[in-house]
Amino acid sequence: MANFPVFHGITLAANAYVENLNLEILSADPSPVAAGRLWFNSTDKVIRYSALNSSGAVVVRTIKDAESAATELAAVQASIAAEESRATAAEGVLTADLASEVSRAEAAEAALDAKIDQTKADLLGGIPPAVLDTIKELADALENNPDIINVLEGMIGDVQSNLDAEVTRAEAAEAALGQDIADEAAARAAAVTAEETRAMAAEGALDARLTTVEGATNGKIGNLTQLNTTDKSTLVAAINEVNTGLSNEVARATAAEGQLTSDLADEVARAEAAEQGLADDIAQEVSDRQAAVSAEATSRAAGDATNATAIAAETTRAQNAEAGLSSDISAETSRAQTAEAGLASDIAAETSRAQTAEAGLSSDISTERTRAQGAEAGLASDIAAEASARASAVSAEQTRAQGAEAGLAADIASEASARAAAVTAEANRAQAAEASLSSDISAEATARAAAVSAEASARSAADASLRSDLNSEISRAQAAEATLTSDLAAEVTRAQAAEADIASDLADEVSRAQAAEAQEASDRADADAAIRSDYNDTVFTFEAGASATVHTIVHNLNSSFVDVGVQVQRANGKYYNDIVSVEEQDSNTVKVYLSTALKIKAICRSAVSL
Repeated sequence: MANFPVFHGITLAANAYVENLNLEILSADPSPVAAGRLWFNSTDKVIRYSALNSSGAVVVRTIKDAESAATELAAVQASIAAEESRATAAEGVLTADLASEVSRAEAAEAALDAKIDQTKADLLGGIPPAVLDTIKELADALENNPDIINVLEGMIGDVQSNLDAEVTRAEAAEAALGQDIADEAAARAAAVTAEETRAMAAEGALDARLTTVEGATNGKIGNLTQLNTTDKSTLVAAINEVNTGLSNEVARATAAEGQLTSDLADEVARAEAAEQGLADDIAQEVSDRQAAVSAEATSRAAGDATNATAIAAETTRAQNAEAGLSSDISAETSRAQTAEAGLASDIAAETSRAQTAEAGLSSDISTERTRAQGAEAGLASDIAAEASARASAVSAEQTRAQGAEAGLAADIASEASARAAAVTAEANRAQAAEASLSSDISAEATARAAAVSAEASARSAADASLRSDLNSEISRAQAAEATLTSDLAAEVTRAQAAEADIASDLADEVSRAQAAEAQEASDRADADAAIRSDYNDTVFTFEAGASATVHTIVHNLNSSFVDVGVQVQRANGKYYNDIVSVEEQDSNTVKVYLSTALKIKAICRSAVSL
């Protein structure tokens, strides 16, 4: 009860105690009840008392015996065990949910990988690599398109764009999935932490309640069933005496509180009247200041309107000039686009001619390839026939030689030598024929290559001419653009100069307004300082440097109506609103009386009207 007011002058002697405590007996707990009441509940057969909790609310508590405390402790322990079991089950559920979420995320990632693989397969179109391993197969697959590079680049660009979009979508999906997992894990962890905190708080509260019950019962209330008649009579007499003293003290305190309440109401009425007068003066000052600010705001609004008109006129002029410039730029753009269209048409015609020439050259090359392949086939047929004839002759000769081998060995050797010479001569003749044919084919290929080179030179010359014409047009267009850029820069410079003039005028106006605002702020500060000074002249603060039972305060407020608020320092070093006696000595001095030598703080306020 250390935070309640102390009545200086009413104290209890050191080591004093109350005898013959007599508790009031009630069949039901009183309602409402004030703090500090003690009674015996005859229905529940328990002693109860009223007190204040940590937040200042009145609560009713029960003083129980050891058996009841043990029963309550067992119930609390059972509740704690049940709570631990529930928390363990909840953690198991959370763990299972988290594992399920992880499995779902892994399945989603696997599905995403499979979709990426399928996209790659779709891009290849199911074509095996061996299908396009020769130049001819590539040409057929590309449909002999001379513009195939641009087509392929466009297709590659589309594929890359689609792939980038898919990668971006997959990454976003993975990021969202990861965020969902993180959020879910954080929520689960927060829920587990909150549950642990709640369980620990509940356990702490239960422990505190058990400690309170044990402290209230140990050594104070014994087993009431074992008291003898003399003990019971003594206890009843003590309770009756305390009850009588408590009733008398309650009546005295109630009367004193009524008087204090009446005095406080009178003081509140006086203070409210004084504060109302001060509020009226402040309201008038605020009204005057608001009128001055409103006049200044009207003046500034008129200046702002003039500036806005000038800015609007300049904006209209600049927009008209920009519209003219835009029209000139549009005309030049149309002319350049027309010229570029003509150039594009010439380039298309040249491309068509070159493609026609290339087609003719391709046809000649194909015809020559067919002729050369036919000649090679005839030569191969002649060589095969000659080889067959030679093989038949050799076989016949071998048969004949084998029949006459025993007696004609020398003749056979001579004949074999002759035959070998003939075979060598024939081989030399065939090789010479093949060399001649190879030379003819090489000469034809050289002639074709020369024709192709000549066509390539012609195309290069035509391309160079086109590039020259294109460069000339680009130079002309760039010169025209440079002229337009110069004109645009000149217009920008002029507009910037006009804007700078407007900005300068605006800055001048801002400086004037800021100076006026600064003057207004200065005037307001002076007025506020004057009000504070007038108010401070009505207030005096005092802090005692030493403990005393009588403190003399010289406030020099020169007023017969001075309100004095006093706080008393207690043993813990803090100040409290104790009930003290204040005596007015004169219009500048008061005295404060205490029952114990202590330090005080005081605030003296004069009720004089400002």
